[in-house]
Amino acid sequence: MKSILFVLLLVNCLVFQSFGQAVLIQGTVIGDDSKPLEDAHVIILAKGVSGITDKNGKFQLSGNLSGLQTIVVSYAGYKTNEQQITAIAGQNNNIDFVLEPSVIDINAIVVTATRSGRTLKNVPIHTQVVYGSELQKTDAISLSDALISNFPGIDSKNSSAGSGGSGLQMNGFGNKYVLILIDGERLNPGDTKENVDLSRINTENIERIEIVRGASSALYGSDAIGGVINVITKKNTKICEGSAGSRLSDYGERRHFLDLGLKSGGLSSRTSFVYNKLDGWDINPEESGKTVEATKNYTIGQRLGYKFSDRTNLIGDFNYFRRIDKNSTDFLEDRRYEDYNYRLTGNYKFSDHHLIEGVWYTDHYLSYSLDLPTVGQETKHYDKTFTSARLQDNIKFTSTNSLVTGIEYNKDELFSANGLSNSKISQAFILYAENVWDIVPKLTVVAGGRMTFHSEYHANATWQLAMNYHPGDFSLRGAYGRGFRAPTLKEIYMDFVVPGAPIKIIGNQALKTENSNYLSFSGEFSRSNFSASLIGQYNDLNNLITEVFSPLNTNRPPFVYQYQNISKAEMLNIEVIFSYKPIQQLKLSGGYTLTKPLTTQSEDAMNRFEARQHSAVVTGEYSAQNGKYRPTITLQGKYYGDANITWTDTRGQNSKVILSEYFNWKLTTLHRITRWASLSAGIDNLFNYTDSRYFTSMSPGRRFFAGVKFNW
Repeated sequence: MKSILFVLLLVNCLVFQSFGQAVLIQGTVIGDDSKPLEDAHVIILAKGVSGITDKNGKFQLSGNLSGLQTIVVSYAGYKTNEQQITAIAGQNNNIDFVLEPSVIDINAIVVTATRSGRTLKNVPIHTQVVYGSELQKTDAISLSDALISNFPGIDSKNSSAGSGGSGLQMNGFGNKYVLILIDGERLNPGDTKENVDLSRINTENIERIEIVRGASSALYGSDAIGGVINVITKKNTKICEGSAGSRLSDYGERRHFLDLGLKSGGLSSRTSFVYNKLDGWDINPEESGKTVEATKNYTIGQRLGYKFSDRTNLIGDFNYFRRIDKNSTDFLEDRRYEDYNYRLTGNYKFSDHHLIEGVWYTDHYLSYSLDLPTVGQETKHYDKTFTSARLQDNIKFTSTNSLVTGIEYNKDELFSANGLSNSKISQAFILYAENVWDIVPKLTVVAGGRMTFHSEYHANATWQLAMNYHPGDFSLRGAYGRGFRAPTLKEIYMDFVVPGAPIKIIGNQALKTENSNYLSFSGEFSRSNFSASLIGQYNDLNNLITEVFSPLNTNRPPFVYQYQNISKAEMLNIEVIFSYKPIQQLKLSGGYTLTKPLTTQSEDAMNRFEARQHSAVVTGEYSAQNGKYRPTITLQGKYYGDANITWTDTRGQNSKVILSEYFNWKLTTLHRITRWASLSAGIDNLFNYTDSRYFTSMSPGRRFFAGVKFNW
């Protein structure tokens, strides 16, 4: 079977490679020490042509490349560099690059903060980036792992079977206040607490993760009160490229993946597959069921694109996800989760300064209760579809002024066997605009707004103003944003019983929209071997939606709660982030976050924010830079401060408890044997921390892992 698969991949690569192109541009990429840089990315953005350097730092780009071309070169640990060349058919078009080392690539292009590509140093809103190559070095096999390990203010309550999602928290804000995007499109939440099922995301297909803190509703609408997490997936860079591998760990954990990218002329294709399996574990035998239940899932993704000309491009994406959870708890059925996600994107470039983009996107998430799986009986438990159509215009009026405008239509449709007799639908029509203006070379200002007309809550307006002043090695940023979160169909209409608890929650059709006023200030210093940022954020929230004990209650269960708007809450966040390279082979990075609710007016509102007041991450990475064998050793530590929470026991009784502080450490070694093959091995939860009472960590203790990966 493996031989057949290898032959099919080879045939596909040869077929795509057989299509030739006319004009050739070639050159070399070296570091400031004159040593060649292998696997540097070389791209001509205007043409969509890209390549990777070989072991001698050499690259070749071919295609319809006659005339003036701008070539951009990027490599991990170095500043992105760009040069121009006038390419002529039939001649030697040679160009060489020398890259400067840098702990942070301030010339890298990011898109989340302004919905248009800008360099990191010029973006007006503080943006953090982690790249897929860094995730491989730390063995981040899930998006939760990637976020928790690399960002100090992010935590995720690992959910057991039946949860339908992961309980993400960012700077004190729960999942429903944090918008999660894939290539700029929002993911549908699961059926529990508006949590997004992060196991849907294939980390092997991640190019980078961009995080924007604070209210971004002016660009992205509802749910972006606490921030935006945008996962950018890989794009094809060669005629034939891909990877395949496996990873094994304790408790029956298995992971197998395959990724194949093909490109020829205007046609491109990318196919990915990942399979995960876990037998689960139990860290508290006194309670019914396992702490983390047995589960298995797989994701299949396919992208097809065709570039009709330098002006017109069309891309289609389809992803299918399937997960099965085995519940050992007597009163919970086994569950199956599925997601169908597809998107069609078209671009038309009127000129190098004017681009229009159209997107049709649908995300359909379902869950089933497997009542008697041995005889094939099942019940559809939850069915939610999010559909969006968007037309966006990107205009660059001058070299210093650009405008993004768009119209958008969104539709939500929800059915649940636990609380709805029929499907509920909401619709929204949206207008948005954002202008970015480089007033002077060192000062950038962005102003934007969004108007939403909604079938359930009528109209809502949000806006944003931000600026970035960057003299020399410093960047000073300030921002104000108006955020909002619309009541969901579940909060408005559903009446449901909480599985495993004597609690019933009912909807409320009179709910108002949550809104926030957000202020942030940040200062950043960046040089080639050192970078540090200090970020302060204040968020003032009003009309919070939460479950409130209902007067309809009797002294007998089920005890009834209703979704209601309660008074305001205020949140203060202070964050320090740093990166330092004392030598080229060694990188130290980390950060600290203070999260502090401020409001004393409403104890009920304060109880909604149970984040740890102090959290920190630290990473030490040592890598050999040259030669065929390139080992990398990475030690990551995450500190969780104490926290006050409301603990609900198995009888539905609430009590106040204090969670103790703790550290979690992970050691990962990556061994690049050749350019084509690498091995990884390490230890998670190095010092064997467990918590069988309050499950501050769902870990069963120290776990060993090992994996192999092949690249071509």
